[in-house]
Amino acid sequence: MRAGVAQGGLISPVLFRLYVYDMPPPSHHVELALYAEDTAIIATSRKPTLLVSYLRSYLKNLKRWLSEWKIAINVSKSTAIIFARVGRRFIQPRPIEWVDTTRYLEVSLDTRLTWSPHIDQVRKRNAQRMGMLGPVLNRKSDLYVRNGVLLYKQRIRPLMDYACPAWRSAARSHVRKL
Repeated sequence: MRAGVAQGGLISPVLFRLYVYDMPPPSHHVELALYAEDTAIIATSRKPTLLVSYLRSYLKNLKRWLSEWKIAINVSKSTAIIFARVGRRFIQPRPIEWVDTTRYLEVSLDTRLTWSPHIDQVRKRNAQRMGMLGPVLNRKSDLYVRNGVLLYKQRIRPLMDYACPAWRSAARSHVRKL
Protein backbone atom coordinates (compact mmCIF):
# COMPACT_ATOMS: atom_id res chain seq x y z
CA MET A 1 0.00 0.00 0.00
CA ARG A 2 1.56 3.28 -1.13
CA ALA A 3 -0.64 5.59 0.94
CA GLY A 4 -4.13 5.95 2.32
CA VAL A 5 -6.44 3.54 4.09
CA ALA A 6 -6.85 -0.12 3.20
CA GLN A 7 -10.44 -0.44 2.05
CA GLY A 8 -12.61 -3.25 3.31
CA GLY A 9 -10.47 -4.04 6.33
CA LEU A 10 -11.81 -4.18 9.86
CA ILE A 11 -9.75 -1.22 11.00
CA SER A 12 -10.38 0.90 7.86
CA PRO A 13 -12.95 3.18 9.54
CA VAL A 14 -10.60 3.79 12.48
CA LEU A 15 -7.63 4.57 10.20
CA PHE A 16 -9.76 6.87 8.06
CA ARG A 17 -10.99 8.68 11.16
CA LEU A 18 -7.38 9.18 12.30
CA TYR A 19 -6.51 10.72 8.95
CA VAL A 20 -9.51 13.04 8.97
CA TYR A 21 -9.05 14.06 12.60
CA ASP A 22 -5.58 15.34 11.78
CA MET A 23 -6.68 17.38 8.73
CA PRO A 24 -5.81 21.07 8.87
CA PRO A 25 -8.68 22.96 10.48
CA PRO A 26 -10.57 25.33 8.21
CA SER A 27 -9.39 28.91 8.31
CA HIS A 28 -11.35 32.15 8.25
CA HIS A 29 -14.15 32.00 5.62
CA VAL A 30 -13.30 28.40 4.72
CA GLU A 31 -15.36 25.35 5.72
CA LEU A 32 -14.99 21.62 5.19
CA ALA A 33 -17.85 19.28 4.39
CA LEU A 34 -16.80 15.66 4.85
CA TYR A 35 -18.89 12.60 4.14
CA ALA A 36 -17.11 9.25 3.81
CA GLU A 37 -14.49 9.81 1.10
CA ASP A 38 -16.23 12.87 -0.39
CA THR A 39 -14.80 16.19 0.70
CA ALA A 40 -15.94 19.69 -0.20
CA ILE A 41 -13.87 22.74 0.59
CA ILE A 42 -16.13 25.77 0.74
CA ALA A 43 -14.75 29.31 0.70
CA THR A 44 -17.05 32.32 1.01
CA SER A 45 -16.46 35.99 0.34
CA ARG A 46 -18.17 38.84 -1.47
CA LYS A 47 -14.84 39.93 -2.96
CA PRO A 48 -13.32 37.63 -5.61
CA THR A 49 -9.74 38.51 -4.66
CA LEU A 50 -10.34 37.61 -1.02
CA LEU A 51 -12.10 34.39 -2.02
CA VAL A 52 -9.07 33.27 -4.02
CA SER A 53 -6.76 34.32 -1.17
CA TYR A 54 -8.72 32.32 1.45
CA LEU A 55 -8.87 29.29 -0.81
CA ARG A 56 -5.17 29.37 -1.73
CA SER A 57 -4.17 29.74 1.92
CA TYR A 58 -6.18 26.71 2.98
CA LEU A 59 -5.10 24.63 -0.01
CA LYS A 60 -1.46 25.40 0.83
CA ASN A 61 -1.97 23.99 4.35
CA LEU A 62 -3.88 21.02 2.95
CA LYS A 63 -1.11 20.29 0.45
CA ARG A 64 1.46 20.22 3.26
CA TRP A 65 -0.76 17.87 5.31
CA LEU A 66 -1.33 15.55 2.34
CA SER A 67 2.40 15.42 1.75
CA GLU A 68 3.11 14.55 5.41
CA TRP A 69 0.54 11.73 5.38
CA LYS A 70 1.63 10.59 1.89
CA ILE A 71 -1.90 10.89 0.53
CA ALA A 72 -2.34 11.45 -3.19
CA ILE A 73 -5.41 13.28 -4.49
CA ASN A 74 -6.90 11.98 -7.71
CA VAL A 75 -7.05 15.27 -9.62
CA SER A 76 -9.01 13.65 -12.46
CA LYS A 77 -11.89 12.99 -10.01
CA SER A 78 -11.71 16.48 -8.48
CA THR A 79 -13.61 19.51 -9.72
CA ALA A 80 -14.01 23.11 -8.66
CA ILE A 81 -17.07 25.29 -9.06
CA ILE A 82 -17.87 28.88 -8.13
CA PHE A 83 -21.40 29.85 -7.17
CA ALA A 84 -21.84 33.48 -8.13
CA ARG A 85 -24.07 35.98 -9.84
CA VAL A 86 -23.92 36.13 -13.61
CA GLY A 87 -21.06 38.15 -15.03
CA ARG A 88 -18.61 37.73 -12.17
CA ARG A 89 -15.16 36.54 -13.20
CA PHE A 90 -12.66 34.80 -10.97
CA ILE A 91 -9.05 33.76 -11.34
CA GLN A 92 -9.16 30.00 -11.61
CA PRO A 93 -6.10 28.24 -10.19
CA ARG A 94 -4.94 24.98 -11.76
CA PRO A 95 -4.63 21.90 -12.01
CA ILE A 96 -8.20 21.16 -10.83
CA GLU A 97 -10.78 21.33 -13.60
CA TRP A 98 -13.26 24.20 -13.24
CA VAL A 99 -16.79 23.22 -14.21
CA ASP A 100 -20.26 24.73 -14.54
CA THR A 101 -21.97 21.65 -13.07
CA THR A 102 -20.65 19.15 -10.55
CA ARG A 103 -21.96 16.36 -8.33
CA TYR A 104 -21.56 16.11 -4.57
CA LEU A 105 -23.23 13.28 -2.67
CA GLU A 106 -25.37 12.42 -5.72
CA VAL A 107 -26.71 15.97 -6.01
CA SER A 108 -25.97 17.93 -9.18
CA LEU A 109 -24.97 21.53 -8.48
CA ASP A 110 -24.70 24.26 -11.12
CA THR A 111 -23.00 27.65 -10.83
CA ARG A 112 -26.27 29.54 -10.35
CA LEU A 113 -27.93 26.92 -8.11
CA THR A 114 -30.97 26.62 -10.36
CA TRP A 115 -31.18 22.88 -9.55
CA SER A 116 -32.20 22.20 -13.14
CA PRO A 117 -29.40 19.63 -13.79
CA HIS A 118 -30.30 17.76 -10.60
CA ILE A 119 -34.01 17.65 -11.37
CA ASP A 120 -33.35 16.54 -14.98
CA GLN A 121 -31.10 13.76 -13.69
CA VAL A 122 -33.75 12.61 -11.18
CA ARG A 123 -36.40 12.60 -13.93
CA LYS A 124 -34.13 10.50 -16.16
CA ARG A 125 -33.38 7.97 -13.42
CA ASN A 126 -37.06 7.75 -12.46
CA ALA A 127 -38.02 7.17 -16.10
CA GLN A 128 -35.56 4.27 -16.25
CA ARG A 129 -36.98 2.75 -13.09
CA MET A 130 -40.56 3.23 -14.26
CA GLY A 131 -39.61 1.48 -17.51
CA MET A 132 -38.25 -1.50 -15.60
CA LEU A 133 -41.27 -1.60 -13.30
CA GLY A 134 -43.75 -0.99 -16.13
CA PRO A 135 -45.05 -4.56 -16.35
CA VAL A 136 -45.48 -4.72 -12.58
CA LEU A 137 -47.06 -1.28 -12.29
CA ASN A 138 -49.56 -1.99 -15.09
CA ARG A 139 -53.02 -1.51 -13.57
CA LYS A 140 -54.16 -4.85 -15.02
CA SER A 141 -51.36 -6.71 -13.22
CA ASP A 142 -52.20 -8.64 -10.06
CA LEU A 143 -48.99 -7.34 -8.51
CA TYR A 144 -50.10 -3.74 -9.04
CA VAL A 145 -53.12 -4.13 -6.82
CA ARG A 146 -51.05 -5.63 -4.02
CA ASN A 147 -47.64 -4.00 -4.43
CA GLY A 148 -47.95 -0.99 -6.77
CA VAL A 149 -47.91 1.67 -4.08
CA LEU A 150 -45.23 -0.17 -2.13
CA LEU A 151 -42.96 -0.38 -5.19
CA TYR A 152 -43.51 3.30 -5.87
CA LYS A 153 -42.61 4.21 -2.28
CA GLN A 154 -39.51 1.98 -2.33
CA ARG A 155 -38.08 2.60 -5.80
CA ILE A 156 -39.39 5.91 -7.18
CA ARG A 157 -40.17 8.25 -4.30
CA PRO A 158 -36.74 8.08 -2.59
CA LEU A 159 -35.06 9.40 -5.73
CA MET A 160 -37.40 12.38 -5.80
CA ASP A 161 -37.12 13.08 -2.06
CA TYR A 162 -33.32 12.83 -1.80
CA ALA A 163 -31.84 16.22 -0.80
CA CYS A 164 -35.25 17.85 -1.14
CA PRO A 165 -34.58 20.45 1.58
CA ALA A 166 -31.71 21.76 -0.54
CA TRP A 167 -33.24 21.75 -4.01
CA ARG A 168 -36.78 22.68 -2.94
CA SER A 169 -35.82 26.32 -3.49
CA ALA A 170 -35.67 25.62 -7.23
CA ALA A 171 -38.01 27.49 -9.55
CA ARG A 172 -41.53 26.11 -9.65
CA SER A 173 -41.13 25.31 -13.35
CA HIS A 174 -38.26 22.94 -12.54
CA VAL A 175 -40.01 21.27 -9.60
CA ARG A 176 -43.14 20.68 -11.71
CA LYS A 177 -41.06 18.49 -14.03
CA LEU A 178 -40.94 15.89 -11.26
